[in-house]
Amino acid sequence: MQTYETIFITTPILTEDEERKAVETLAGIVTDGGGSMVANERMGRRRLAYPIAKHNDGVYVRFLYDAEDTVPTELERRIRISDDILRVLTIRLEPKWAEHSKKQAVIDAQARVDAAEREKQEAEEAARLAAAAPPPAEPAAEASAPEAPAATAAESSEAPAGDAEPAAPAGEET
Repeated sequence: MQTYETIFITTPILTEDEERKAVETLAGIVTDGGGSMVANERMGRRRLAYPIAKHNDGVYVRFLYDAEDTVPTELERRIRISDDILRVLTIRLEPKWAEHSKKQAVIDAQARVDAAEREKQEAEEAARLAAAAPPPAEPAAEASAPEAPAATAAESSEAPAGDAEPAAPAGEET
């Protein structure tokens, strides 16, 4: 068995359910052909470098699988028939690269699971804190005296209006 990687772009007009159904159908082709799926990764919606079939963006999906030589051929044939897929690329990985890709796929999958668990725990903690916190007290209406108007700039300055130079002492002549 060889290790293959297939990346394809689905049209952006598909709903999540339609996209999931199309991806599951294509993954079924791999498993029905005797292959084993290592990674089935939705890479997300991305902007295309150039329009394809009047679409400026698409949803990228990556399959990493071990299969006989006939499986990728059948997979690409079915993808090319489908109107839901804009582009496809399948490569056969060298054994050294295949081993590394499989290890990385396992690490990435574990990281996604850990992130989902962490997010779930944070949401539960936030909900618990929100439920345990007392409701905010309403501010009491205080009767306060009206504030005095602020002093104007002329009233606050202590410099006399007139000469800017200080007056000379009485006994001295200038």
